[in-house]
Amino acid sequence: MLIKAKLDSLQDTGIDHHALLKQFDHLNHMNPDKFESMDLDMLIKAATSDLEHYDKTRHEEFKKYEMMKEHERREYLKTLSEEKRKEEEYKFEEMKKKHENHPKINHPGSKDQLKEVWEETDGLDPNDFDPKTFFKLHDVNNDGFLDEQELEALFTKELEKVYDPKNEEDDMVEMEEERLRMREHVMNEVDANKDRLVTLQEFLKATEKKEFLEPDSWETLDQQQFFTEEELKEYENLISLQENELKKKADELQKQKEELQRQHEQLEAQKLEYHQVIQQMEQKKLQQEISPSGPGGESKL
Repeated sequence: MLIKAKLDSLQDTGIDHHALLKQFDHLNHMNPDKFESMDLDMLIKAATSDLEHYDKTRHEEFKKYEMMKEHERREYLKTLSEEKRKEEEYKFEEMKKKHENHPKINHPGSKDQLKEVWEETDGLDPNDFDPKTFFKLHDVNNDGFLDEQELEALFTKELEKVYDPKNEEDDMVEMEEERLRMREHVMNEVDANKDRLVTLQEFLKATEKKEFLEPDSWETLDQQQFFTEEELKEYENLISLQENELKKKADELQKQKEELQRQHEQLEAQKLEYHQVIQQMEQKKLQQEISPSGPGGESKL
C-alpha cells in the first residue's frame, strides 16, 4: 500500500517520467511512460549500492587519517633530542592507556545496550523494557522504519563512555568511525532484506535471537590495528612522491614568478626611458617658444 501510494502520487503530479528515467542508468528504460514498482525497486537497489560505496570510502579515508597521524607523530619525533623524544613517547603511551581505561561497552543492538538507552535516555524503568515500544519511541519521523540516522543516535550513550571532546587523548574522528561500525554491525544483523531500513518486524525478530540476549563482547577501535607497518611505509612513500611533485610545481611557479618579475622590471625601465625622452622633448619645445629673436626676427637659437 505504501509503494502504491508513492507511485500514485508521482503520477498525479504530472512529472515527465521519461525525463526522470533518463537521469538514472539503473531504472527501467523499457517502460518510459510510467514510474512503476520495478522502477522503485531498481532505484532502491541503486541507492543502497551508492550508500554502501560511501561507507566503504569513509572507512578508507579513516585508515588514511590514522596513517597520516602516525606519520606526522614519527616525523615530529625525529626533530627532537633523545631526551625530549623519550618524554614524548612516554606521554603518548600514557594517553593511550588513559583512553583505553573506560567502562564496558555494550554490544550494539543487544538487549543490554537498548535497555541502557531505555533507562538513561528515555527515562523509563528497565524492568518495563518492551522492544515494540522502544522501536516506536526511536522511530523519530514515524515512518515505520529505523533509518541509519535513527540507529546511529542509539549509540551515543555507548560512545560517551569512550570519547569526551574535552580530553586530549580522545579523537572525535575515531568516535564517528566507531559510530559507523556500530551501525553497520546492527544493520548486518537486523536488516534482513538489505534495504538499509529496519522495519518493526525485522527489529522484533532480531530481539528473539540468542545474540540479542547473550552477545559477544564488543571490540572498540582502541583494541584494533588499523594498518600494518608495510601499509604505513607504502603510504609514506606515496606522501613523499606527492610532496616531491608539489615541490617541483612550486619550483616551476617560482621560476615563472621570477621571469614575470624580470619582464616587469624591463618594462618599467623602458617606461622610464620613454618618459625621460618625452620630458627632454617637452623642455626643448618650451625653450624654442621662449627664446629671444635676432635683428631680422629670426631666433638666435
